[in-house]
Amino acid sequence: MRILEDVQKPLALGRETFRTGTLSAASIQKSVNILRQFRATMDGYGVTHTRAVATSAVRAALNRDTFVDRVFLATGIEVEVIEGSQETLLTFAAVQRALGAQPDFGREQSLMFELGAGAVEWALMRDGEVVGSLTYDLGTLKMRELLRAESGDRRAMTRLIQHNVREMMNAVKRTLPFEKVTNLIAIGPEARFAARALGGEGELAAVSAKDLRSLADRILAMSPAEVAASFSVTSLEAESLAPAFLAYAELIRLNPVDRLLVARATIRDGLLLQIAKSIQSGSAVFFPEQTITAALNLARKYHADERHGLHTAALARSIFDATQAQHGMGEGERLLLEVASIVHDIGNYVAARGHHRHTYYLLVNSEVFGLSRMDLEVVANVARYHRKGAPQSDHPAYAALPRGARLTVNRLSAILRIADALDKGHAQRIQNPKISIEDAELRIDVEGAEDVALERLTVDQKGGLFEEVFGLKPVLREIV
Repeated sequence: MRILEDVQKPLALGRETFRTGTLSAASIQKSVNILRQFRATMDGYGVTHTRAVATSAVRAALNRDTFVDRVFLATGIEVEVIEGSQETLLTFAAVQRALGAQPDFGREQSLMFELGAGAVEWALMRDGEVVGSLTYDLGTLKMRELLRAESGDRRAMTRLIQHNVREMMNAVKRTLPFEKVTNLIAIGPEARFAARALGGEGELAAVSAKDLRSLADRILAMSPAEVAASFSVTSLEAESLAPAFLAYAELIRLNPVDRLLVARATIRDGLLLQIAKSIQSGSAVFFPEQTITAALNLARKYHADERHGLHTAALARSIFDATQAQHGMGEGERLLLEVASIVHDIGNYVAARGHHRHTYYLLVNSEVFGLSRMDLEVVANVARYHRKGAPQSDHPAYAALPRGARLTVNRLSAILRIADALDKGHAQRIQNPKISIEDAELRIDVEGAEDVALERLTVDQKGGLFEEVFGLKPVLREIV
């Protein structure tokens, strides 16, 4: 991949959003003017594939739909407002590429974070894979407001930042499965600035907590205008530096490592990689294996039967592939089905009775690396309908989904019901079934299995939704 031209225009939308809750007409117009320039540059190169994303500053704005519509009408650019989990996914893609030349990272546990304007995105990496992620609402803009409240008292400002960072770290440790990390990796403009200012070099620069604290103290003693003049940054960027550096130093103290590693990769690098993958393979699904790993960790957190979950997922994949012509779904939906299969029983952690409903609640209040909130809503509904009643229009959570998502839930939950029925006894008796479609039947032929009377009965009991959705009656047959 070769960069032909790199164009950047600073625009501090976040300051307005996090103070007033909306984007003003003036800010929207500034955005339009900048994007018109970008559009002209792209047209000059004959660009055919474009992807524009907005993050926390637009995501948190109450009038974000107005912003997106105004940009499209004025420039023809469709802006996608992405969630924190999607930011983490794209950034990780870029970081993983940058870490390709660092073989030790494949054997170590690392905690990656990006301190953004409105939130901090966290990802725990183990053995080269992301095993969990979290979005925490504490960005540089909020920290700037905290510092303003203690203006002039450097010690009070430092204590305030440290307190908020400790609270955040406690939340991270409650959510992500780790006790100690080997590497603490920072991403973002303030981190890259610190690396440059302190002489860090390469794709992964190392800076010490002592140097970060000294730099923060130096900047705290200066006005934003003085910082901007001394370090050749904009006044808006200058306001974010001190709180960010104090946060970095405290994070190093709370996670005993000898330095902070700064990755030069950005979310834009991740977007370029995703566009390239989409063009080359026709699929933009990133890191499906790591999404599965994150789902497994969630299942373990709630003490679900892992062998049953994985076996159900394998059976569900087989049914999905055998019925491809009937449902027409792709890799993305297949991944959602796998995740739902792995976690469909986590509700037993709350109570066995009604555990399908408890599963829904736990899932919509969790994060799974690589999945958006809408993805999680679909997964939660699919898992919720793996037993008992089928999806109904008077079920609030299901009815709230867009029509396309409801259709996906219908199809995937119908498949999951059959896959779950095939391992009713959680004994994995049915291995490598031959699945075919004949005479309006989904024929599931098993050979060499022990008595499968229980599984056959359960398939008959749970096959109604599948027959409704696909027009095929599931039939389990023993081949002698």
